[in-house]
Amino acid sequence: MTDPRVLRFYATLLFVALLGVFAQSAVTGLEIAGPLTNSYIVNHVLAAVIFTFLFRWRKRHIEKLGFLFLAGTGLKFLTFFIVFYPSFRADGELTQAEFLLFFVPYALSTLVETVFLARILNRE
Repeated sequence: MTDPRVLRFYATLLFVALLGVFAQSAVTGLEIAGPLTNSYIVNHVLAAVIFTFLFRWRKRHIEKLGFLFLAGTGLKFLTFFIVFYPSFRADGELTQAEFLLFFVPYALSTLVETVFLARILNRE
C-alpha cells in the first residue's frame, strides 16, 4: 500500500502544476497547450520520480539523501539542456520569456519536493 504522505505529495504536486500552468499562461499570454504544459509535465514528473526514489531510500541511505537530492536537481537541469535549450537557442538567443518557461515550473516542483522531503525527514 502506498504511504499517505506520498499520495499527499502527488496531489499537492498536481495541484501546484495546474495552478502554475494556468497562472503562468494568464500572466504571460502563452497558450496552455504547447511548450508551457510540456515544461510543467517534464519538471513535475521528474520531481515525482525523484521524490519517490528518495522516499524509498530514506531509511537505508539517509546519509546519502542530500547528495541524491542534488543529483535529482542536476537531472532536471540536464533535461533542460537536452529537451528545451536547443529549441530556445534556435533563434540565437535565450529570451527572458523562454527562461521563465522552464524556470517557473522547475522552481515550483523543486519547492514542493523540498518541503515534503524536509517534513518527512524531520519526523523520522
